[in-house]
Amino acid sequence: MSGSLFAFDRGQGVRYVCGADESGRACMAGPLVAAAVRFDYERLDANADARLVGLNDSKKLSSRQRAALLPVVFEVADMVVTVVIPAGQIDRDGLHVSNMRALGRALEAVAVDGSVHLVDGFDLKGVGVSSRPIVREDQTSAAIAAASIVAKETRDWLMRQLDVEYPGYGFAVHKGYITPAHVAATVELRPSPAHRQSVLRKALAGRNNVQIGDTERAEIPTVAATVQADDESEKPVVETEAATPKPVRKKAPEWKSLPDAEKAQYLLDHQTLSDRTWTDERRLTGEKRDAFVRRILLGEVPRGESDETETTEETATAC
Repeated sequence: MSGSLFAFDRGQGVRYVCGADESGRACMAGPLVAAAVRFDYERLDANADARLVGLNDSKKLSSRQRAALLPVVFEVADMVVTVVIPAGQIDRDGLHVSNMRALGRALEAVAVDGSVHLVDGFDLKGVGVSSRPIVREDQTSAAIAAASIVAKETRDWLMRQLDVEYPGYGFAVHKGYITPAHVAATVELRPSPAHRQSVLRKALAGRNNVQIGDTERAEIPTVAATVQADDESEKPVVETEAATPKPVRKKAPEWKSLPDAEKAQYLLDHQTLSDRTWTDERRLTGEKRDAFVRRILLGEVPRGESDETETTEETATAC
């Protein structure tokens, strides 16, 4: 696949080919990430096609394949740029505007005199460089496919960090997309500062017990990170224009401070809460959730273990 992708880029007839793509548009939580990659076809590694043999649209690749290709993209590309738009800015400016701005900023950062700028399906307007939108470009252009991998892997890493900051929502699993488990957790825990209020209003429509718009948001600036080949060492040099401050940690729900007996009853009544929201213990093989809650919080011994203990004691007495 990569051979045809690189052939398409070389067919543009210029030295520099830039491609941009994004990740996280259709999400209920987390940032929007755009990435741009520039290939210098006069200095491109002769083995680039072989090293990126699996290069394709990120949605066509497994997480393991993307993770393996990401460092190779950084080594082979002449320049890589990522732009991160946080949830609060998406709510303020709108998804489409945020998406166009992120893609435009990324392309502007990698553009040089005479370069061609390719975008997957979007006609960018008001951008400092001319761009060429082509449908399904991420399956046609090597630069676009590489940018899609960078954007996806960057955003997945950010969602794993948000999962640590705001446990219980499952950000590391669903990556902020709308899933039944994500919706259920948001209803139970209430929206976090990482959620997009503009999407929540639609996703949670009809649920009267959910308050939207009462979370504290940190003012997180747009982040643009640049990786460019250094002429002297030919190794990537990383420059960061802005750092992202840690989000404001959401206060733990009041039920977490209840006595064990009351906490157990709360958890038994609220089946959507994941185990890791209240304990580090793991379930026994085949153990159902109710039995797990009762064992950890109420000290109830599983029936199988109790019977085995009694049998052992009776045997010892008889002897």
